[in-house]
Amino acid sequence: MSNRMNGAEAMVRMLQAHDVKHVFGLCGDTSLPLYDAMLQLDHGITHVLTRDERSATYMADAYARVTGKVGVCEGPPAVARPISCPA
Repeated sequence: MSNRMNGAEAMVRMLQAHDVKHVFGLCGDTSLPLYDAMLQLDHGITHVLTRDERSATYMADAYARVTGKVGVCEGPPAVARPISCPA
């Protein structure tokens, strides 16, 4: 067995190391490796499926404001970045 991990597995482990418990977003063809890693690894992170990237951004923002923890939004970078950056 190899000790190597791909980028998606490293991302899940990084989220786990930062004590992330919830990820808001929706799956797409560009994020399938991340969802595969979340399925295969034992991490304790709950994925909250959203209708679109904007909803995921609002949910992650509200979660962060209410809990004081990091709110994580997963989505295509070119689409999600303009609406997820704080003003």
